[in-house]
Amino acid sequence: MGIGIEKINVYAGSLVLDIEKLAVARNRDINYFKNELLIDKKSQLVDYEDVITMAVNAAKPIVSEQDKQDIELVIFATESGLDFCKTNSTYVCHYLGLKSQVRNFEIKNACYAATCAVQMAISWIASGVAPGKKALIVSSDINYDHEGRSGEEVPAVGAVAMIISDTPKVIEYELGKNGYFTFECTDYARPTATYDIINPQESLYAYLDCFEGAWAHYKSQCGEDFDLNEHFKRIIYHTPFGGLVKMAHTRMLKDMYPGIKKKEIAAHFEEKVGKSLKIPKAVGNTYSSTVYTCLMGLILEDDALLPGDRIGIYSYGSGSCAEFYSAKVLPGARECLRSLGVDDHLNARYELSIEEFDTLARMRSAHAEKPTFDTNLLYPAGWFDRYYKGKKYLIFRGTQDYLRKYEWS
Repeated sequence: MGIGIEKINVYAGSLVLDIEKLAVARNRDINYFKNELLIDKKSQLVDYEDVITMAVNAAKPIVSEQDKQDIELVIFATESGLDFCKTNSTYVCHYLGLKSQVRNFEIKNACYAATCAVQMAISWIASGVAPGKKALIVSSDINYDHEGRSGEEVPAVGAVAMIISDTPKVIEYELGKNGYFTFECTDYARPTATYDIINPQESLYAYLDCFEGAWAHYKSQCGEDFDLNEHFKRIIYHTPFGGLVKMAHTRMLKDMYPGIKKKEIAAHFEEKVGKSLKIPKAVGNTYSSTVYTCLMGLILEDDALLPGDRIGIYSYGSGSCAEFYSAKVLPGARECLRSLGVDDHLNARYELSIEEFDTLARMRSAHAEKPTFDTNLLYPAGWFDRYYKGKKYLIFRGTQDYLRKYEWS
């Protein structure tokens, strides 16, 4: 029985900021942003969207009427929880019209959460306790108001929805080929609904140390010596920014090929990893969904990727936990993803001015913990009518005594 991704979709909000505008406004080095961090743009939210609307808007196009009957597990992966008790996942079940016989919960493990959810779903399906049933995994996160802070250019917003089943059409996971690694640290944390703790240096080294540990464990679990080039057609990484991915890939190459030259490393990175950065470059770091935007970008962009080719996958979450695992591409994967119109979705985003970007961030922070407020449908001017009105997107209308209000546009 093969288990893997049957369907997958991304929703990156409806607004975007060109990274050059941010560099100019903050007196930062444009070339560093674009050539070292490998970021071109970052997605942002209107005031009337949040993690719930993004999750539902990502999942809605791929959940058929038959899927609504077959889905019996829903996991919401996020580090942007809305409540210390109530799970985000019930909103998804409700607004997608799923049946009541669904086990659902929210899982938090920083940027590792979506991979953790996927592995839980794989184990549930492999156990055979619910033959023919499917899991819906949604990963959705927002960023904070980082105006003027170091690293402001990296975090963004976005959601990915996946249906995991025993009839996969995109990738099939290699069961038992998983390497994982964890240790306690506080490289990144979100102690409140309006502030996050960022320790850049600690985060960089935690990512790389966890990579080395997970990679070593993966090799031991495979139980065989292998040549990296023959074993993997491509490799994707959790991508906070492209420069960090280059560091991890360099460590892998030096482990497998001692004495490898810098030019060889650069060429290898472009061949094995480069095309997977298509969506992260255009969207930014969307937290635990980022590695899956890399997967989608790779399949869409890399015509040399063929059915049966193996992809290595590295997922990392601050705090920290990481996993390296592998999957094989299935026939029809590219056609399946192309039918979703991902490029059209990204190209339709409204390009913000830096003033609009800052205003929206402050707006969201100003009411983030208020018990009662209404979201602003009028900013940016005219955008609701142009993008949302009559399109049946889920939108967030605010709270009444902390209870959240949603409606269809």
